[in-house]
Amino acid sequence: MNEREQRALEAREAKRARRFRTALIVLMAAVLIDIATAVSMVRGVIPPTTVTIIVLAFVTVGLAALAMMLGHAPGPETRRLAASPGRRDREQRARTGQMMTLSISSLVFALIAVLRGGDIVAGEMELDAVMVIAAFAIMALTLPAMVMGWDGGARAAKRYLEDELTRAFRARAVTTGFWVLLPGMIAVYLFGLWRPDQAIVFMPLALWAGAAAACGRFALLHRAADRDE
Repeated sequence: MNEREQRALEAREAKRARRFRTALIVLMAAVLIDIATAVSMVRGVIPPTTVTIIVLAFVTVGLAALAMMLGHAPGPETRRLAASPGRRDREQRARTGQMMTLSISSLVFALIAVLRGGDIVAGEMELDAVMVIAAFAIMALTLPAMVMGWDGGARAAKRYLEDELTRAFRARAVTTGFWVLLPGMIAVYLFGLWRPDQAIVFMPLALWAGAAAACGRFALLHRAADRDE
């Protein structure tokens, strides 16, 4: 495979990966909206007729996103590209895309965690609320784990993702996350002196901000380095 074919293959794979990530975000959003709508119906906030329309609409959106994901899943060209030279750069770019996607999509989990956390604080200990809070906790831990290279994907491709530049970017990203998380938690603490229940409810936003700041900073540093090269 000559250089021209290599670049064409990389371009096609980059386009496929972007479409796959976009479909994944849309699917996650559709599922979460359907869950929130169903919960609202149970609570009597939204009438059943409106709920039916919303659920059907987003089920359709979710199925379309799932079909798009299946249509843009990794295939023979992905395996062919993995076997070609330059895998380190491709692994770094794929990793950057994953981190940016999770940083953005996890905000949906944080917002829903705020809503369902308020229900738990009010004494409504329901299974779906506990599951949402647990899902957010896992997501909040996943973002910094990706920055540190502790997740499964990073360990599997460690020889392509670990180098001196990455370690330098990691230190800067962790510093950014710390200085975003610290003021956020201080604000929650001070607010909690007057409204402790509400402070607990809004804590997921501060946690998300710190984790997403570190993850996003790490990804942006890698992208800037790629552009400079």
